[in-house]
Amino acid sequence: MPQINKWRKASIYDLEKNHICDVGVEMTDGAIRFVFPEEIQNGTWEDVTAIFYDEQKGLISYKCRLEGYKERLGRLTAQCILGPEESSLQRRNDLKIHLVMSITIQAADSKTGEKMNINAMLQDISAGGIFFISEVLFEEGERFSFVFRRTPEPLRLECEVLRKQPYDGGNYTPGSMMGYGCRFVNMTDHKESAVRSYIFKEDLMKRKREREMSQN
Repeated sequence: MPQINKWRKASIYDLEKNHICDVGVEMTDGAIRFVFPEEIQNGTWEDVTAIFYDEQKGLISYKCRLEGYKERLGRLTAQCILGPEESSLQRRNDLKIHLVMSITIQAADSKTGEKMNINAMLQDISAGGIFFISEVLFEEGERFSFVFRRTPEPLRLECEVLRKQPYDGGNYTPGSMMGYGCRFVNMTDHKESAVRSYIFKEDLMKRKREREMSQN
């Protein structure tokens, strides 16, 4: 059973799978109330899809009905009436998409502290971090940043290297590239929301394409 009382955040979508926004989740006597971000002052949505993060089941998608819109301390709120569960996805930080794109990493030289720009190739991204490959050697615990340009506005994301491994995929000379698994650090709510929304949208589009291909 999902741990409804532990839900704290949700992402809501219209029935066309367009992302509306991320909301805070409040639980009072078993009732669910969404708290919208400050930039949303008026709400007219009724039937939506809401994706909640549950500690046991991971990401859970529900059909929901929004009603009882109220303003409280300058924030719009609405009661969420849960409908049927649509699906259980992976845990939020495990939900990743394959994304091959070149990035420029900005890191500090370990000896001089001087900033360096390093070419790298992003391989996948999740709400929790990235995996990239590079000819340059990074150490576990080393931090860097890069600009992610797939969101509506470019985001400078900070990362910490968690693990490294030889990378022999693609057309690279064996032994010439290293792969690095990294986690995001110092993420603001705005950045986390933008990255998570991008990943959710891409994942939903992928699933839609797969359904369409299976029907042909």
